[in-house]
Amino acid sequence: MRRLLIITIIISLALSFSACSTVLNTTTQEIGLKTTPTNAKITIDGKKFGMSPQQINVDRGSNHVIKFELEGYETYETQITRKISFWFWGNALNGFIPGMLVDMFTGSMYNLLPEKIEVELVPAKVVVPVKKR
Repeated sequence: MRRLLIITIIISLALSFSACSTVLNTTTQEIGLKTTPTNAKITIDGKKFGMSPQQINVDRGSNHVIKFELEGYETYETQITRKISFWFWGNALNGFIPGMLVDMFTGSMYNLLPEKIEVELVPAKVVVPVKKR
């Protein structure tokens, strides 16, 4: 009886840690976007996401290109990069290969960096054509 209880506890712990990145991280991550001045158009991977400031949820499985555009200011472009999450290694440490595979296929094995982007937009340079005499 005691042996059955120990086996049940071990199996329960192994299952609770399976795909732990998927459970703890989910497949998306919230990123804060803020510009000075505000109301810049936000584009992520070529798709419009509204105006700044705002919090967005993006897929953890890939890198993303963020672009801020505001009339009268230079366009600012940056990248959000994926890094392997601490939680993914929980599966590696307990030897639970199926959990690692689930995390890999869902993309939840990653964290996106930076988690917050704050940008001060630079006024666009006005080029005045020089007239020839």
